[in-house]
Amino acid sequence: MGLDIVIPVYNEGDNLLPWLQALAHYLQPTDRLVIVDASDSDCLSDTLFDVISNIKQVHYLKSEKGRAVQMNAGAEFLTNLATENLHQTDPRILWFLHSDSGLSCHHLEYLRSLDTGVIWGRFDVQFTPELDISADTFSLSIIPTFMNLRSRLTQVMTGDQGIFIRSDIFQQLKGYADIPLMEDIEISKRLRKLGKADCDGPVLKTSARRWQQNGCLPTVLLMWKLRLMYWLGVSPTVLVKKYYGE
Repeated sequence: MGLDIVIPVYNEGDNLLPWLQALAHYLQPTDRLVIVDASDSDCLSDTLFDVISNIKQVHYLKSEKGRAVQMNAGAEFLTNLATENLHQTDPRILWFLHSDSGLSCHHLEYLRSLDTGVIWGRFDVQFTPELDISADTFSLSIIPTFMNLRSRLTQVMTGDQGIFIRSDIFQQLKGYADIPLMEDIEISKRLRKLGKADCDGPVLKTSARRWQQNGCLPTVLLMWKLRLMYWLGVSPTVLVKKYYGE
């Protein structure tokens, strides 16, 4: 299947440059990537603008703030690109990826090679400590192990795990729910009713910055608390304020 990648970003600026330049080497002519930017500034730096402009497969889109809103906007943009080309009517894989994920060519190759019977999935994750922040290396190795196991058993995924969805299934579900938090959990619950997730790809490394800054145990407890509150019916609008400590 063809590969479409959606990257929601917020106030990343030129921090996005090294990641984007590395990713560009992995893209094939049939791949497409859209950066969906909800940053406060309306302008890109000249350097970032030049990089995006010079990579044919990369597109840039401004959006309202909110990960679900941004991902839906990116998916719609890429779907419209596909319908403009009469040779691209088959389903493609939509991969929703965070800009702090340390992907490699193996992830893209895995997604391109998926059978059309695969409707959704995610990758096992591994935390990458930030060098400028003290790290509890034991916790940072154990936590993703339990995250990966839990998601395999429950079929409920998190955005850090790089969720991918077949484009026709994403359209059938009308995309992510327009909520400010828990959008990954909400769509997982709808997807698991349609089929089992593919979780057999290569490990995806992701930044441990939030876990290091806030502490592993407090972050785990906060996540459990938010999930319990969501399960009990608390509005994501309330939960997002607790998530960001407002």
